[in-house]
Amino acid sequence: MRDFKSLLADDRFRPVWLTGMLIGVFRWLELLAIGVFTYQTTQSATLVSLMTLLRMAPLFLFGVPMGILADRYDRKLLLIIGLAVLTTSSSVLSLLAFMDRLALWHVGLSAILNGTFWAAEFAVRRSMLGEIAGNARLGPAMALESSTSNATRMLGPALGGAILQTAGLVGVFAAAAVTYTLCLILIRPLAYRAQASSEPTGLIGTLREGWRAVSSNRIILASLAITMVVNLWGFAFISLIPVIGEHQLGLSTLMIGLFASTEGLGALIGSVMVGLYARPRFYTRLYLGASSLFLLCVLGIGLSGLVPLSFGLMFVAGLFIAGFAVMQSTVTFLASPPEARARVMGVLTVSIGTCPIGMLHVGLLADMFGAGTATMIMAIEGLIAMTIVALFWPELRRETLLTAASLR
Repeated sequence: MRDFKSLLADDRFRPVWLTGMLIGVFRWLELLAIGVFTYQTTQSATLVSLMTLLRMAPLFLFGVPMGILADRYDRKLLLIIGLAVLTTSSSVLSLLAFMDRLALWHVGLSAILNGTFWAAEFAVRRSMLGEIAGNARLGPAMALESSTSNATRMLGPALGGAILQTAGLVGVFAAAAVTYTLCLILIRPLAYRAQASSEPTGLIGTLREGWRAVSSNRIILASLAITMVVNLWGFAFISLIPVIGEHQLGLSTLMIGLFASTEGLGALIGSVMVGLYARPRFYTRLYLGASSLFLLCVLGIGLSGLVPLSFGLMFVAGLFIAGFAVMQSTVTFLASPPEARARVMGVLTVSIGTCPIGMLHVGLLADMFGAGTATMIMAIEGLIAMTIVALFWPELRRETLLTAASLR
């Protein structure tokens, strides 16, 4: 608890953390609102998944380049540029919606812009948080970041459902534009200087150094593998929440938002528990175990047709995904050499960016078999993949010292 207080009292940490919280709220708010809008407009689960894919594909395509940029250039400036682009994009979309000229391709283009910023923000802002916190406070810092991120997954969808139902997409995008402007105000006066990097000259050399840092470290490779499994076969079901909510559970738009936010509530509580009670020697075990149990909950959601049970499973899924979310950044950051951390985080972003492939997969399955059956198939595939990861990297099941030097 003392580490949490010292982080929140830090004048450099607090603005970066608050910016992430505000960005997260509107990331999940817009994701749900656009999903509902797309499904109500097209009645196609595949197009709903495709719209989410457009938002997340840049994570896969641009994760490594953004990590390189974060190592080579002023991270604060990169963050400011990205926020300015999002402010402009949201303002334009709000105006188009107000004029009743908003088309699906406008929303798709906005999704790509948001996804590109997401790829940059993960490598840039989380590297800033880690450097400001320092290794001694890194676990609590990432737990605080993860708990905040999970709180946004609770607040964002609920707020999105309410705004969409009362003010439509005009209100959604107008509120987003105001929020991104507030983020700019928070970041602009920040006193921040990145740690010096002994990177090689040139793009090829930078890529080579980043790959060397990843490939020589089994824990980093294992972390990337878990991230890919959870994003391909776990998080991908998020794109079907509007479909599951409307067709399988018969929920209203507002209740769909609350259904989605239940997972965020569980994740918020879980993240706080991880930050308070998790011990470094158990980080890898927690990472593997929580990720596997999350996939089991996704399987249960696919099987359930009962509203109370589905809400309960979403909450429990949030508890377990908290362990995954906190350990994903913590394990990767601690195992990475300081001079290449942003690049390694960029590679981690690429692993996260595999989620759109899973979303397209589950969207096609949903059109063929229905959302519930598609979710079950996806979760079973994920559990098989997680079993393979656990067998191939037995060190995940052991107490492990997480330092870059010890894991080479």
